[in-house]
Amino acid sequence: MKRVLLWILGIVIVLGVAGAILLGRIDTQFVVNQIADATAKATGKPLVFASAPSLSLLPPGVKFGQAGWGEIKDGQGLAVSVKSGMVELELAPLLSGNLVVREVRLDNPVLEVREGKAVSGQDAPAAAPAAPPVSGAQAGAVAPSDELPVELMRLVVRQGEVRYVDARGVHLEIKDLNLSVENLRRREEAGMQCDFSFDLKEDQKAILAGNLALDAKLRYYAPHLTFRQISLTVTPLGGLLPKEAGPAQLVCEGALNLQTQSLRLATARLSTPQARLTLGGEATLTPQAFKGTVSLEGSPRKLAALTGQTLKPSDNDVLSFKSVLEYADDTLHLRQIVMQLDDIPVRGDLSLALGTPLAISGGIQTGMINLDKYLPLPQNGTSAAPSRKAAEGKAQGGASSGSSAQSARSVQSAQNRPGVNLRAALAGVRQGKLSVTDIAFILKGEKGRYTVTSLSCALGSGGSIKGSAVADLPSKAYSLKATAAGVNVGGLLEALGKGRPVDGVAALDADLSMRGADTKAMLAGLNGRGVLEVRNMHLEAMSALPQNVPGLTGKKGAVPDRFDLVRVPFTARNGEMTAQPITVSSAGLNASGRALASLPREYLDATADIKTLGMTIPVVAKGPFGNISYGVDPKFALDMARKLPGALLDGGKAAGGATRNGAEGAGGVMKKGLEGAGGLMRGLFGK
Repeated sequence: MKRVLLWILGIVIVLGVAGAILLGRIDTQFVVNQIADATAKATGKPLVFASAPSLSLLPPGVKFGQAGWGEIKDGQGLAVSVKSGMVELELAPLLSGNLVVREVRLDNPVLEVREGKAVSGQDAPAAAPAAPPVSGAQAGAVAPSDELPVELMRLVVRQGEVRYVDARGVHLEIKDLNLSVENLRRREEAGMQCDFSFDLKEDQKAILAGNLALDAKLRYYAPHLTFRQISLTVTPLGGLLPKEAGPAQLVCEGALNLQTQSLRLATARLSTPQARLTLGGEATLTPQAFKGTVSLEGSPRKLAALTGQTLKPSDNDVLSFKSVLEYADDTLHLRQIVMQLDDIPVRGDLSLALGTPLAISGGIQTGMINLDKYLPLPQNGTSAAPSRKAAEGKAQGGASSGSSAQSARSVQSAQNRPGVNLRAALAGVRQGKLSVTDIAFILKGEKGRYTVTSLSCALGSGGSIKGSAVADLPSKAYSLKATAAGVNVGGLLEALGKGRPVDGVAALDADLSMRGADTKAMLAGLNGRGVLEVRNMHLEAMSALPQNVPGLTGKKGAVPDRFDLVRVPFTARNGEMTAQPITVSSAGLNASGRALASLPREYLDATADIKTLGMTIPVVAKGPFGNISYGVDPKFALDMARKLPGALLDGGKAAGGATRNGAEGAGGVMKKGLEGAGGLMRGLFGK
């Protein structure tokens, strides 16, 4: 037995020595030439080695130095080069006729692709007619075979580079590419790891730059491609995504059936420092469809910070979203929405038709929304007003020079505006002390023409509003019909930060329309009519009227400060508002008057006659909105002063004082009343 083993060992040694001698006698340059000829015949370009590769027997393999294939000529082409590399084979499978590659290693490979100029429309070949859509069963009737021409134990790429430039000027550069693939064998699970840095530009402008790392395990057992522990991490360093958005990591597991073109997604989770999105379900690739669940968790304030906005801090900084998701026939359905934004609950169902234009339908219910939490904090000592005015000035200047082009763009923009059919119910909206509760409306429309119907809400300070509205964005035309009842005037003015100079219960009935591209133009195009009534109105400044008005001095308490009814019917025509007759009625005082307000010129001209204690006191208010002068008609004050003995004895000195004090007293009443009414109207119409 010992002798047999010695013979076998001797034979192996002899074969090894013979193999080494045989390999030493092989003309490697001849092999290189044969490889070059073969690649040139197959691809049109030879594979060129800078030096002859070296062969080895144990293990069987080849090592090579600098090599390259292809070239870049006239700014276009494909070229591949490698600094060095090696290929080793498994000996045992080779003896049985099977080819198993133990390892392939490529050091510093470089792939460069440059595309030529884009083909013009005249020279471009005619596009082939689109193939009719096929079902998943037809598309995947035969799955690719899981047979492998070569089994690979390990592939290693170290410090590779990829350079790609297309005809449009898009430039992609990948550096420090490291790739490792292990156990690429039939029906077995293969592992892959890859990492590199990338820089994507277009016309020398940065689009996205960063680092990417991939770790995955894959197994193909026809027709199923199973993937698990997929981890893709992107760390942005510049471009469209700020650095704060990373690292972003996608983790997913599932299986793809290549025969039925169906996907089972066990889980897919995208995580960033600000939020986490999770998706799971089943999909078909042909036609495209999906049914599953989606959830989102994150921080609203961190997400806002990514867009450059700073929201006020909150103890409950929470964003949570869950929904059943269905997609088919280019329509996305979000059903059974359960959402929480800080302390605001949201429920509903939405459908989005993802065509052109987009169409949105469904219903939404929310809790109380406090806008103060979500309005950006003011910048340090800066104001947006100058920039807005400058932008408006530029827009007006540009409109005069390119009105026709702007009109064409407006029409095209209107065609692309989404279609909407939404029902909304909000528990309320609050900003500062102002709150509106029990808000409900229906929004419908398409192509920039929208209507709001069944609008109803309640004011937190007291009162209710109902109405409807129409917005025709292409024509820049808007209309509003509204009725308000039981409005607590004093409470509303306090909520608007105007104090409580006026109190009472108001009702409003208005039918208004306007047209224009900005606020100034819309005010100039205001038309319509309405009626404002205030019952049981209390005017705090009325207590000062008897102190200074001639003929009323010393009669404090005789002049009422509460009125049964104040009625103001008004009409608007091209921004010129007329209110007449304005009437005030109470047990001890009546008044009537008229007011003309020019919204384009921002000018007021109002007169009124106050009848009390057997006297008629004319008062006037006139001037620009920012500097309205109030007072008693000077002629009335002089006439009253002449009737007073004290005024005659003083030689007219008291007459002058009466005139001045009367103007100040009655003017103060008029001013307080107008300020209160102005605050009410600004509150109702958002001014």
